[in-house]
Amino acid sequence: MTLGESTMLTLQALGIAAYFLSILFLAGMMRGRVAGRKRRGIIFIPPLVVCLILLMSITEVCRCMTRDVVPSAFEKIAEKISTPFCIGAEFVMTILWGVLWLRQELNIIGRLTPQSLEDGLNSMPDGVAFVSSKGIPLLVNSTMQMVFRESMGSPFFDLRDFEYSMQNQTLIVGCSADVHGKGYYLHLIDGSVWDIQKSLMMIEGRKVWELLAYDVTERYRKSLELEERNEHLAEVNRSIRNYTREMNAIIREEEVLAAKIRIHDDVGRALLALKSYLIRGGDREALIEMWQFTAGLLRGENTPDDSADPIGALKEAADAVGVRLILNGEIPKKLRKLIAIAIHECLTNTVKHADGSELTVDITDEDGIVTAVFTNDGKPPEGEISESGGLKSLRSTVEQFRGEMEIASHPGFMLTIRVSGKE
Repeated sequence: MTLGESTMLTLQALGIAAYFLSILFLAGMMRGRVAGRKRRGIIFIPPLVVCLILLMSITEVCRCMTRDVVPSAFEKIAEKISTPFCIGAEFVMTILWGVLWLRQELNIIGRLTPQSLEDGLNSMPDGVAFVSSKGIPLLVNSTMQMVFRESMGSPFFDLRDFEYSMQNQTLIVGCSADVHGKGYYLHLIDGSVWDIQKSLMMIEGRKVWELLAYDVTERYRKSLELEERNEHLAEVNRSIRNYTREMNAIIREEEVLAAKIRIHDDVGRALLALKSYLIRGGDREALIEMWQFTAGLLRGENTPDDSADPIGALKEAADAVGVRLILNGEIPKKLRKLIAIAIHECLTNTVKHADGSELTVDITDEDGIVTAVFTNDGKPPEGEISESGGLKSLRSTVEQFRGEMEIASHPGFMLTIRVSGKE
């Protein structure tokens, strides 16, 4: 069956198919030219010519059938073309177009072309723009276009206007820019931060400005956190320095106070020894030697002997004032200073207030809790004992050791100290 014998509906379908095939082959040629592959686009010309011939033949046959005209020589030839041949040719042309189009796309993807370069730049997460020395945009990728539009409110990229707005803070409301080295930190409304950098390039002897925009939102946030942390550390360092200065002052004051206490203790022992000598008599030479040493302390000529055993010194002091010092139990090394201070205070009270001749110290250790009980054989106190002076200072010292102190006045004087003896 020829085209001249086909129905009008068949001819219309064949004509429409030939028309669309012609458009597809023409689109393939244009695609090659746009992608910079002009020579590759030439392969679409032969099948395009075939499709146009088929379209013209079908059109002439249709014109001859719808109008009562004498067929021309071309129309007579077109009427004799086989309809199956026409259908087969269009089918082959369709497959051929698909193969040629696919090969062309694979070739474009596999090779660097202006189109592939533009697609690659647009797929980048960073903004890129190239501008001539006269301010004419040569290439602006989609990310840079978005950054410009969000900060300037205009779709038309202008490098000079963009830079002026960042310098003078004339961006749209909600956006701002901070100077960062030779560039800027651009803050957009959505909270993102972009590092904008500009540099001059020479391409084929022409000056071209390159503008880059990096998304540094996370890095900027971490830098702010680091600055806050550094400020906090600086404040801590200042506090530590102030604390160190205060501690040094306190230590100096404590050293001065300790020296005063040692001198006070030595003077107190000398006075007690003098009182005992006047009442009971004793070794006059030892008393004179003690007072000479005490006078040297007051004049600054002598210094207290801190290396000596305080308990041994207290026993000597007790003997000097006529008091027998009885120690029951073992004194832990870490508590010798505290026990010595307590013995000194109780020894003073024994001589000064109780007029006693014996001071007993019972020390026990139960599950790491050391208990020291101080008693004397002197007169019992008259009424409740008021903590002042030495006793008040002793309680403060016990509390520094995280211990407890109790004082009883009936039936006789008894002072109890409980402190943890664990290291």
